[in-house]
This record gives sequence, C-alpha cells and structure tokens, in this order.
Amino acid sequence: MKNKYGLLKVLIVLLAVVTAGVVYSCISSKKPETPDITDEQIIQEDVLAFETGTSAESLVCVHVCGSVRNPGVYYLPEGSRVHQAVELAGGFKEDAADSLINLADVLSDGEQLYIPSVEEAEDGSFRDITDRTDDGLVNINTADIKELTTLTGIGESKAEAIIAYRENVSAFESTEDITNVSGIGENVYEKIKDSIKVK
Repeated sequence: MKNKYGLLKVLIVLLAVVTAGVVYSCISSKKPETPDITDEQIIQEDVLAFETGTSAESLVCVHVCGSVRNPGVYYLPEGSRVHQAVELAGGFKEDAADSLINLADVLSDGEQLYIPSVEEAEDGSFRDITDRTDDGLVNINTADIKELTTLTGIGESKAEAIIAYRENVSAFESTEDITNVSGIGENVYEKIKDSIKVK
C-alpha cells in the first residue's frame, strides 16, 4: 500500500509540474512582442510631435548655421519666416550681423540659413544669402546691386531702382512684379524671368 501511495504522490507531483509548464507556456506565447524601432521612426515621431501639431508633409527642413546660439537642422511649418528659424536656433549671437538678414523672408524646404558675424560682413568674406538653396537664381527681394547687375539688361541704375522699390513700396510677391519697377518692362522681364526668384 505504501508503494502505491508513494507512486500516486509522484504522479500527482509530475502532473502538477506538467500543468504549470503548459500554463506558463500559454501565458508566454500571448505576451506581445516589442517591435524594433528605427532611428528614422524616432525622428519622424519627434517631427510629428512638434508643438504646432503640423503633419510631416507640411513641414520644411532648414539648416540654420553661423552666428546663432544653437546651429542645427530644424523643422518648421510650411510658410514659416526666417525669424522663426533663428528663434528655434536659440537666437542671434552677440556678434551676429543681424541687420543683413531679411527676417521676413519665407523659408523653403532644404535650404541653409547662414547668419554672418559682424567681422565677416566687414571684411567682405560673407556672401549675401540670396542663393541659400544654391539653385543659381537671384532673389530679387534680397539681392544686392552686384548680384542684380549679373542679370541680362539690368545695369546699376535699374538695380538701384529694384532695391528702392522693394524697400520703399513693397516686397515682390511674384517675379513678374519686377515690371512694376520704373525702367523694367516686359522685354527686360522676358530676358530675366528664368534667372530670378522671390523666395
């Protein structure tokens, strides 16, 4: 009898162990797997969490560098202005030649916004940021006389007239608005329309 009771106890223990193993296996199999998160996904989530709540498709990516406190790549809502990118980068440094920057200029995706220092501005090593996107086009809203005179049919007097118009009347909303400047008619516009931009 003792042997029978002993065998029964062993069977009960084995049954308990097997049952516990099956239960643990079922619970483990139902545990959700944690997906691998890539760096790109993390970046995308950060962008989508931007304060404005703007979707990724409506953001522009801008590289802000030069005399700003926190140079780097920043994402802003489409249609944002230069001053907003500068603010995201921590603002101007004390040596920034901020008077040379058009703070109202509209940012475009993929551009580099370089803020020169006073020293760079004074020694001539700073190149005006009219071509920040390196597309070869002259921005008639920010170009200086030297750059404007590279356009066909635009001499120094016409370049001065363009600058005077945008400073005293209005910034150019479209490239065709340049025909509002005295001395620049349709014939001149036809020659330069493929070489200019407004933002």
